[in-house]
Amino acid sequence: MRFDLRDLELFVAVAEAGSIARAAERSHTVASAVSKRISDLEETFGSSLLARGAKGVELTAAGHALLVRARAMLNQARQLDDEMRRHASGTRGYVRVFANISAIVEFLPAALASFATKHPDVHVHLEEHLSSAIAVAVADNSADFGIVGELPVIDGLETIPFRHDELVLVTRPDHPLSTRDVVSFAELTDLSFIGVHAGSSLYNLLTRAAANLDATINWRIQVTSFDAACAMVAAGLGISIVPRGATTAYVRSLSLHAVPLSDGWAQRQLFLCTRAGIPLHSAARLLFEHLRGQV
Repeated sequence: MRFDLRDLELFVAVAEAGSIARAAERSHTVASAVSKRISDLEETFGSSLLARGAKGVELTAAGHALLVRARAMLNQARQLDDEMRRHASGTRGYVRVFANISAIVEFLPAALASFATKHPDVHVHLEEHLSSAIAVAVADNSADFGIVGELPVIDGLETIPFRHDELVLVTRPDHPLSTRDVVSFAELTDLSFIGVHAGSSLYNLLTRAAANLDATINWRIQVTSFDAACAMVAAGLGISIVPRGATTAYVRSLSLHAVPLSDGWAQRQLFLCTRAGIPLHSAARLLFEHLRGQV
């Protein structure tokens, strides 16, 4: 292999900065050295990685492909370094878990606390991602396993039911729907919505539900967390549909109302996601089985 991690670090820096000069400055390296590293990579792979212009650089098709792989390799290298340092300090296991926000807020705190009590020598590295990104990370071994919402069938992965969560409508107490015992999604599509994470499993679920009604959701504001969504609702900017368990504390503290949805899809299934046919290493298997056994 005629390239090293530093080559990949500088290539990623150039791709993200859109300029060799800016990447050199951020990397504390002279621009000529960065340019030479990129040229050497292009010679090694026999393909142009950057389209150079007066205003900066753009990735070629080969450059885009390398960027994906380079980020994954650098991430794995950082995790390897961290894992080896933890082994040196006495840690006997290291597990990489990617999970969506619903799982992290609703189910993992207590589960990971009880796991840490049973297995204090196993370190759990947990990252929050969208379900689609989690599936990719599990497939390319950036994560040992993941916790996702409903996804299309993906070759090379298998899913096992984990937990259910309930989606509810969240409104201000003075909203006309706040006193209802239950409400259907069809009654909501003309209202202003506060949404989270375009591309998330929840976003896709609501978009599909609206399409099935020949409707389009009026996304007034989109935020990146459930607490932000609840804060926007409290400010009178719209309504939101969120997981009950993940938002109970926010709903209570902001004096909001949570109203159940009558639609069947409001009862969501979360899944544990692993690579098909590839056994988990011992520490990952311990955590995986611990989570499966949680009630």
